[in-house]
Amino acid sequence: MNYATLGVIVPLVSALIFSVPALAADAIVNSIKFVSIPSGAYIEVRSFDDSDANMALKAEFSNALASAGYKPDDEGALIFNFETRDEIGAWSTTDRRHILSLETRGGKGGNESNEARVNVFNSQSGGLLNKGSGGTSIATPSNYRIDVSVEDRKTGKTLWQGWVIADLRGSDGLTLTRKMVPAIISKVGMTARQEAIPLH
Repeated sequence: MNYATLGVIVPLVSALIFSVPALAADAIVNSIKFVSIPSGAYIEVRSFDDSDANMALKAEFSNALASAGYKPDDEGALIFNFETRDEIGAWSTTDRRHILSLETRGGKGGNESNEARVNVFNSQSGGLLNKGSGGTSIATPSNYRIDVSVEDRKTGKTLWQGWVIADLRGSDGLTLTRKMVPAIISKVGMTARQEAIPLH
């Protein structure tokens, strides 16, 4: 291969690599339709608590419902309830690096034997001459969940309910939950099962 050909291939490969869009994280949506929700219905948005974060989300839900054709109204015939919660993930640690180990053995008459061992090299846990390949990894990622429902104001009957879950990776809670709002609103009045929706 000559340098002229190489000069054409390298920029082409670079363009292909860097033009690939980053994969967006997905939200997992589940929902159940019990009764049809009239299009253009007047809906009041309610939060189970009045934290600053939930008040910000209340505005997000109102805007998303309006974009979907519903009419947010504090006196609406329907009530849209939502609740947020976070679930802390779990981590696992494997093959922690250790260099020196001590062992003491007791004997009769006060006789004891002490033994010290130096771990020089270990490909997994590491030793005096290397770090090894062990470490801490995420076993279960932290995630956020939003539970929602639509009920009839007069009868209190639930017309629809759903929930959306997303992993907390490289984002703060409020930013993540704001991105989750359109995902669950897109399924209002419908039934969905373990549907993955990209978070834009």
